[in-house]
This record gives sequence, C-alpha cells and structure tokens, in this order.
Amino acid sequence: MKSIIMLAAFATLLGVGCIDRDAEEFRKSCPYELAYSGHYLRVPITITPHKIEYRIGDTIKISTVFTDSINDLGTGQVFKIENFPFQPFSLLYRFHNGLEWDAGFRVNSVRVDSIYQPKYNASSNYADQIRGRTLYEGGMYRFEIEVVLNEAGRYILLLTDVYQEFNASGAPELNAEADAITFEGKCPTLRYYICSMIEGEDNLELFENEMVHLDKVVYGDKLGSIHDRNSTGIYGVGSIGIEWSGMFAFEVTE
Repeated sequence: MKSIIMLAAFATLLGVGCIDRDAEEFRKSCPYELAYSGHYLRVPITITPHKIEYRIGDTIKISTVFTDSINDLGTGQVFKIENFPFQPFSLLYRFHNGLEWDAGFRVNSVRVDSIYQPKYNASSNYADQIRGRTLYEGGMYRFEIEVVLNEAGRYILLLTDVYQEFNASGAPELNAEADAITFEGKCPTLRYYICSMIEGEDNLELFENEMVHLDKVVYGDKLGSIHDRNSTGIYGVGSIGIEWSGMFAFEVTE
C-alpha cells in the first residue's frame, strides 16, 4: 500500500512538472500578459458624418482605414501586420412601423468601389449583406461604403469580418489564408480574432427595443456585451459581442 501511495505521489509530481514546463515554454514563445487568449486585432470603423440623426437625401460613409501597425487587444501590444486578408462583412437593418424591419442596403442607394471586390448577398432571414476585401497599399488598410439615405426609419448597422463568421459557423478551415499570416512577435499557438469597433458613440443604448428584437428574434439570443455595460441586462452571453461587431445605430427622418 505504501508503495502504491508513493507511486501516485510521484505521478502527480510528474504531471505538475509537465504542466509547469508547458507553461514555461508558452511564456517563452508568448511573453505577454494576456487580456484575452488570442490575437484580438482591433479594426476601427468610422462613420462620416458621425451623428445619431440624418435626413432623407443625406449620404453617410462607412469606412475602415488604418495603418498596418495594429492594436492587439489580447496582448496589449501593437504589431506590424502586413497583407492580412481582412474581408469586411456588413448588414444594415431598417426598422419601421414599430419593430418591422427590412434590409437597409436594399431600400437605400449603396456605392462600393470595385477595388474592394464587393459582393451583394440578398437574404430572407437577415438583412442583405455586402462583403468585400480590404485594400492594402502603402502600409494602409482601406475599405469604404457610401449609403445615400432614401428611406426614413431607425437603422442598425453591423460590420464585422468574414473571419469571424467562418469561426462562428464551425468552418475555421475557410480562414486558412488569414491563419497563414505571421508577424514579428506573434504567439505561435494563439488564434486570430477580428474586433471591429466603432470610433465614437455607437448610440445602441438609445435603440434598446430594436436591439432586443435583433437579439431575441433575428439572431436567436446570440448577441452579448463584451463589457456588460448594459445595466438593464437585456443581452445574454451570446457569441456576437456588440462592441466588437461594428454595431452603430441611427435614425433617418424626412
């Protein structure tokens, strides 16, 4: 019995030693204090002009323009990342007559330059989608959409990246091109996450009814708040973080 106890103790110590060595090796290859367990690349989204209310006939520009020195929210570092295949994926919901909604890109006029390789996908379950590819040139990433507002309503934009969609749909193998990108300082075992973040106020708290409808009815309770900023607790623990999914709300009046 004594020998069995000693063997069990030895096995436990051996296991702890392996864990310690693995942790030490990880720290050598990834010497950062991690806020999140991945390379969470921050992609800024700018709305121009940035307002909560527009008039019919106004034009808004939705753009993501940033240098290849990219903030990584996971490690708290700034890394130079070249030729990353960002593929913006945007939807625009228009609410009218209460909580009736339709596709905002369908009822307004949309302009996207062909250099961004845009594709328009109509949908009956969600708002119509515009996908594209960010242009990388001269150390800058760029993607832009212009929308001429033809219809009144309360709008919610969602602009994320195809990379996130493939991960969420259980098809990460479709991200092989992006996953092959490396850079100086990259942690070899950490995965990428694309955090699309609105610059300035997103106005979402003023569109609570519409957001709850999107969460519960359209997205099946998949919306969530990264920072749990909503005191009303209207969101659950869904996989779509509203702060990292380029969500922006506004109203168009006549």
